[in-house]
Amino acid sequence: MLIAAAWSATFIGAALALGMGVPMLRNEALGNHSDGPLRVRFENRPTWMTDAELGPLADAVAEQLSGSPMDRAGLQRAKEALLNTGWFDEVKQVRRSGDDEVAIEASWATPFAVVREGGYDHLVDSQCRLLPRCYRPGTAPRGFMRIEGATQPRPTTYGTRWGGDDLFSAMALARLIDERAWRSQIAWIDLSECANDGCLRFKTGRGCTVKWGRAPGREGASEVPARQKLEYLGWLNDHYGRIDAGCEDQLDLLSDYASVR
Repeated sequence: MLIAAAWSATFIGAALALGMGVPMLRNEALGNHSDGPLRVRFENRPTWMTDAELGPLADAVAEQLSGSPMDRAGLQRAKEALLNTGWFDEVKQVRRSGDDEVAIEASWATPFAVVREGGYDHLVDSQCRLLPRCYRPGTAPRGFMRIEGATQPRPTTYGTRWGGDDLFSAMALARLIDERAWRSQIAWIDLSECANDGCLRFKTGRGCTVKWGRAPGREGASEVPARQKLEYLGWLNDHYGRIDAGCEDQLDLLSDYASVR
């Protein structure tokens, strides 16, 4: 009985010590943090992300953290703040990698095209989601397809899809022709007449209008498939050096007999 009582007293003492000690240690850890600036490290940073744009992202993370390695709620707030910027498909993890460093593991949105509205070219990804970057006309990188004449207004928040069936159709066309050898000959995709006949058009660098037709995979009953249109443009490029060879006004791709005028 004496031995049992001694063991019971030992267990009770240990439990009390843990009950009092753990909260004290946790509070001490929360209060201890480096006085230096917090470093935010983005893993897998894409080459197109500039230092000027990365700075505000790091600031958004730092604003949510108290500086303590034990601040789990702050890490969650930082994750949500990054998602709200529109630059990420997914933020997988925001973690402490040191007392004064935070590491971000995320999947970045991929810039794909620009949509002209209000005198600016606004950057979007391949799913039409608005990204926080815009350009003055003529200053966007040449690798981005330009789309003009979208019917729906620009979203008010980043990371939100730019609506409109016409714009979705234009993006489908842009994805289809993005890796073609003659891709650089296309100046922009024109949606100005899409509401009238449902047809997509694009302009070449020489001013020719190519009437493509409906979105790839959504062709009308009398319309040739997208594959056949691509083959014809490729044939023109191979034989004449340009997809708009001989075109002074419009190249119509809708039927089996492509017409030029």
